[in-house]
Amino acid sequence: MVRTGKRGIRKEELLFFQKLHVRFAICAIVVVVIMTAAILIMFTEDYRAMINESAKTSMEKLSRSIFQTLFATMSNGGSSEQVLSALELVKGENYVESLELYVSKAAFIDHNARRDKLPDEIKHLISSGGDRDLIVVDEDGVRRIRHLKPFVATESCMICHTRAKVGDMLGVMDLTFSLAEYDKMSSDSIKRVALIILALAIGGGVLLFQLSSRLIFAPIKDLENATDRLAKNAGDPNVRLGEWGKNEFGVIADHFNRFIEAVYEINRKLEQEETKVKRLLEDREAEIERRTAEIRELNRELSRHLELVDENVITTRTNASGVITYVSTAFCNISGYSKEELLGQTHNIVRHPDMPGEVFTDLWNTIKQGATWSGEIKNRKKSGGFFWAQTAISPIFSDTSAIKGYLAIRHDISLQKELADTLQKLSEATKQSHTDSLTGIMNRLRINELLQMEIDRAARYEEHLSVALLDIDHFKTVNDTYGHLVGDQTLKTLAQILTARTRKTDLAARWGGEEFLLILINTPQEWATRKMEQLRATVESHDFGGAPKITVSIGVSSYKRGDTIESLVGRADVALYLAKESGRNRVESASSDELKQIDVDLSTET
Repeated sequence: MVRTGKRGIRKEELLFFQKLHVRFAICAIVVVVIMTAAILIMFTEDYRAMINESAKTSMEKLSRSIFQTLFATMSNGGSSEQVLSALELVKGENYVESLELYVSKAAFIDHNARRDKLPDEIKHLISSGGDRDLIVVDEDGVRRIRHLKPFVATESCMICHTRAKVGDMLGVMDLTFSLAEYDKMSSDSIKRVALIILALAIGGGVLLFQLSSRLIFAPIKDLENATDRLAKNAGDPNVRLGEWGKNEFGVIADHFNRFIEAVYEINRKLEQEETKVKRLLEDREAEIERRTAEIRELNRELSRHLELVDENVITTRTNASGVITYVSTAFCNISGYSKEELLGQTHNIVRHPDMPGEVFTDLWNTIKQGATWSGEIKNRKKSGGFFWAQTAISPIFSDTSAIKGYLAIRHDISLQKELADTLQKLSEATKQSHTDSLTGIMNRLRINELLQMEIDRAARYEEHLSVALLDIDHFKTVNDTYGHLVGDQTLKTLAQILTARTRKTDLAARWGGEEFLLILINTPQEWATRKMEQLRATVESHDFGGAPKITVSIGVSSYKRGDTIESLVGRADVALYLAKESGRNRVESASSDELKQIDVDLSTET
């Protein structure tokens, strides 16, 4: 609807704002409803995902706890019936709906465990490895999570599962857990949240409609009337829009009133600025003179700095062909050449014959491509000596971006090189002092140091520690029959076997002659004896080449509180003597009763 005003101006009725008011309220309600639905959908999915992840985590922790219980039962010598009883105890606590343990072929052979026919998915898991979590929905509509947890053989499992190997699959634990209770809780929570959000949406829509009526659309009508009065008084420089309070319309009116005042204030300030500009122009000449004096002083300071650089920085500059066009005093001092001898020459004048040509080929290829080359270069002095320099060479570009020369900056690293060489020689000397020259493994001096450290550690933390003393049977016969070269090769081969057949944490050394000492860290005497029996069998079956079949006798002892190196190794030596007296090619472990019964001269040839 359109009407004509007193001055002939056509004005549209404010029905548009009234329609906008209603549409604004409707749109706000629709947006709130849509956002509410979207939030509920996302909340439902997130809640379901959170339940799934929480259930999977709980199942993983439960499976790990069950595994630790079974492992503890087996480690303490538990039978298969005791393991099954432990599983039944877990079932009785109502942690899970179902719990089954399937035993692999390896575990079945070792312990004659119950051997049922394995389901297809269990067979596949045993062959492929890895954990599986499967969320399934049964026919009754209840969601359940099924967790298949494999048991993989570790080093500790070898105590009982002697026929298995590290990495073999010993079995699979099958657990099923119901999510019905969690799903019901999540459904109830979502319904309550939906009701709360819907109530807030309705209340917010009503409140938004009322606030928009009072704060937006009512002041629009008042603004129309005020602007009409302002138009009737156009041309008056003192005209004002009036006071509108402290709302947004009041801020607009205040801004308009301040705009008029600011126009007159700008004119006044322009006159003041003109006066200031004249004063600034008068002061400009004095400032220029002061700056000129500062520049002269800076130039003098720069000259002094350049002199310091020339005296202390090893620098040269060449043209594009590599001919020296500038050389610093520092370069002359370190090379022994004068500037006159260097200018017009190439750097071949200081090139040391020890430097390979590939270095300079790479250098030129790099800088000719416009890049910076850096590296260490050995240079020859005029006196015949040499110096090492950490060198950086960068191209110098002309205004047309063409390479017109090269700048080389060097740092004397001769002292660092000399120190590094000294440290290298010291390291090699230290290594030689700790290594047996024939076999390449540790010698007796070094193993004594490490054994004392391990004894101190075992005493402090109450850890297990075992040592094994190994001796080649009839080694003197090998030397006498086949010669010392074959004997030496036999010792080297045995050292290689010891290194290959022991753990990375264990230590091996040549104790003296044909004797070797092994330090078995964190290993009880029973485990150490079993490990040495495996090592003895490996030596017996090994082909030593020039020598006939080689066998070893081994004595084992374990740390007891108050032990020293002498007492710990002494018991192993007694056990070694017992092994030799019992026929050789065997392993004996030391005990207190044996030590009382045997009276041995440890210096006797064995």
